[in-house]
Amino acid sequence: MEGRDNGRSAGDVKGIREVSTSTGGIFSENEWAQLIADLSLSPQQAKIVRHLFSSLSDKQIAAEMGIAAASVRTHLRRLFLKFGLQDRLELILYVFYVFRQTQERSIAV
Repeated sequence: MEGRDNGRSAGDVKGIREVSTSTGGIFSENEWAQLIADLSLSPQQAKIVRHLFSSLSDKQIAAEMGIAAASVRTHLRRLFLKFGLQDRLELILYVFYVFRQTQERSIAV
């Protein structure tokens, strides 16, 4: 759409994306660290899960991580098997579920 100006420069959008992909845009760094531990994720799996929260495609995740898209799909398949899930949506929901369980445990203590 030529001529449209949403008030953001390319730098602004890039900055938003960098923040979003570096933190997942949902959880704090401490919360991510706890989730990674609770889910027993490898470093690569943790990066992929974080990128899922930024709505990136397999190709985009691969480009961000410097790996092949097939490797991203392999990591995702292994995550689905590990947690008994079917797809990306279930994985995202499962991460939220684990986060909530962690929060409830910390409140109860």
